Amino acid sequence: MSDIDLYLNQEEFENVFKKHIKASSYSLSIKTLFGERMSRKINYHPYYQRNYVWDNSKASFFIESVLLGTDIPPLIFFNTGSKIEVIDGRQHFETIKKFKSNDFKLNIKGLTKLTQLQNHSFSRLDGDIQDLLDNAKIRVFEFEVINEPRMDSHLEDKIKKEIFRRYNSGITPLNSAEIDNATYDDDELTNKLKSALSNDSELVQRIKDKFVGVSRQNNDHSKVLQFLRRYLVLASFPINTYATGSNRTEILDLLYGVKANNTEDEGELCDFLIDVLTKTINFVDSLSIENNKLVNEAVLWALFVLSEEDVVLDKLESQEFIDYVSKEISKSLAVFASDNSHHYRSIIDRHKYIGDLFGKYFDFDFSLFIKNDDFKNQVKDMRQSEKEAKLKLSELASLRVQRPDPSLIPVEEIVSDLGGRRFCVRPSYQRQEKINVTKASAIIESIILSINLPPLFIFNNKDNVKEVIDGQQRLLSILGFLGKPYMNERGKTVYPKLNGFKLKSLKILKEFNGKKFSDLDYLIQDKILDFKLSVIEIDSALNGNFDPVDLFIRLNNKPYPIKENSFEMWNSFVDKDVIRKIKDITDESIDWFFIKQRSSKSSDRMQNEELVTLLSYISYNDTYRSDYTSLGFYLRDNSISCRITDKKDVSSLLEKISTDVELKRAFMKSVLGIGECIKLLQSKLDQDDQKQSLTDLISRGTSKRYLVDFYLLFQILQRMDNVRKNKITYSELQKKMREILGQFKDPSHIGDDVSPQHHFENYLNEISK
Repeated sequence: MSDIDLYLNQEEFENVFKKHIKASSYSLSIKTLFGERMSRKINYHPYYQRNYVWDNSKASFFIESVLLGTDIPPLIFFNTGSKIEVIDGRQHFETIKKFKSNDFKLNIKGLTKLTQLQNHSFSRLDGDIQDLLDNAKIRVFEFEVINEPRMDSHLEDKIKKEIFRRYNSGITPLNSAEIDNATYDDDELTNKLKSALSNDSELVQRIKDKFVGVSRQNNDHSKVLQFLRRYLVLASFPINTYATGSNRTEILDLLYGVKANNTEDEGELCDFLIDVLTKTINFVDSLSIENNKLVNEAVLWALFVLSEEDVVLDKLESQEFIDYVSKEISKSLAVFASDNSHHYRSIIDRHKYIGDLFGKYFDFDFSLFIKNDDFKNQVKDMRQSEKEAKLKLSELASLRVQRPDPSLIPVEEIVSDLGGRRFCVRPSYQRQEKINVTKASAIIESIILSINLPPLFIFNNKDNVKEVIDGQQRLLSILGFLGKPYMNERGKTVYPKLNGFKLKSLKILKEFNGKKFSDLDYLIQDKILDFKLSVIEIDSALNGNFDPVDLFIRLNNKPYPIKENSFEMWNSFVDKDVIRKIKDITDESIDWFFIKQRSSKSSDRMQNEELVTLLSYISYNDTYRSDYTSLGFYLRDNSISCRITDKKDVSSLLEKISTDVELKRAFMKSVLGIGECIKLLQSKLDQDDQKQSLTDLISRGTSKRYLVDFYLLFQILQRMDNVRKNKITYSELQKKMREILGQFKDPSHIGDDVSPQHHFENYLNEISK
């Protein structure tokens, strides 16, 4: 295929989006959507989709949302005539399918309102509740290509992938601190803490410096508040149980709820927390060791336990005690190393170490706060006792959201309304502006192309003010591009952060890159202003029990979002021949060659396919871009590590494959080379137990495997010529790996005048010679 052919394909691709895409919107009941006829037509797992990754708790939360009448994100279909592919929404679609087929039971960890339904499969639900689920409407955005008979399979594939990527990379999902900020928006204790922080900027900065690690320029206190709520109850959470991570968030929320609900004076509890925090910060400042977040956290935990147990902390300012703790921690800094600090054993070890130090000096036994066999029973008692009761349809009806069908309102009208006092774009539970110019530009591009955007959710509250529950980022992107202001929550006229931005990184309408709204032709401006946004308005008068925060969280808490610059995302847009070959190589050796072993108990986030892709990327660069540095070696915590220098470059290179036939051939050659390298490695391993043999080869004393070890092993294999590759033995490979890993662990012999990057580049070049 010539470069001209490829150019014409790209031109055809852009032309299809501009002139031949038909988009329609409609709703189907679950009963119809999963009926026999539609089930035959729908393919919900085309190859460019990632795997099903939701666990039972995430799936249960979603089913609960459907039963509560919460509007869920629309399914995105591509209609080819004979078949319908689910371009976006596989997780939602497959969850309903699995539940209807009785493949899982509702998990208490995912149920926040309908706790009585725990352990229920679909067939165990009351008939009325089954009907409620069956009759629930699912919104569908459907795309099809019309009046374009010349479209070949590659062009159709590219169109579907572009739609998939457009719906999966537009909006940044909520992080845990933002979810907490919304959840505890009306919590009295949290509001007391907010007030205390707003009046003491020095304390906020000290908390950030010692514990949270948020930059000084970040004025968002949500992560600080999340940290304070956790440490308010961590003394009640045995460290052995906390360290497992199982139900950690749920139990922390449960403990916090019990403490907050049983506190007579929130101000007094807030003062108590700040007092312990201040004592901790002053104490760790007095230690003659470098600031260490893990030391600080463990000391805060210990002092909280002692304070709650009414132990007098009179020795805390004693120089003798300060010198004693400084000396003991200095001798055991490895306990507080950041490497693997989140692992079960590391968490226990550092808390037990500090507990032993403080316990000895204050004559206090921390053992029950490390391990408490009765804690599981205590948690059961704390949970709602009525959750075993039968859920009454009348109770469910009172919780369900009564909402009309969406209205279609022009951009111009909504923009005008946002400037008035009857609209609140950023209610208190909303997050700060998160969207960047690239994502905002993609929203404007979709509008010009008449591609449907997800609906806006508006809550008309008791004061007759319209709160934007969901859609803030979309609205601020539109306002910013148009250069229009809005009324903020304090009644002040303000402009979005991206006010007057220029379009950037458009994938289809590339001729508009670098243009502001005022630079566009009047016809295009009118198209934007006339574009109809889908708006669902929920009226407080019809929904007495409606909680806008709950809906905000359900709409924005996307479990396991697709990460940028990951195989889950690459899978959605890279040339299908390349993707298929990477998957084939992965599957052929998955029993022993993996970064994460596949298991029915855990979700497969395609890390193994990503490993093969990254190894191929390094190999490609070594061959065709020898001046480019694929691996970055750096010093961290007195040891050396390495990583891919820039994963954005991986994405950029992979994206070019679909429009550059020579690049595709070269990269495919590197993929095939990695496949051969894996076969060569397999021939060197113990054939009776290849998995353990590979683990032993790259082992650091644990069964866990690290990407860096695969990078180094394949650098050794690929930098040797063919003769030596075939002759090298397993023991020689292991010796080489031990030699490199030894240098990683102890970089002192490298010398201060040589950077880790330069040292290891020279080292690997020596292997080549």
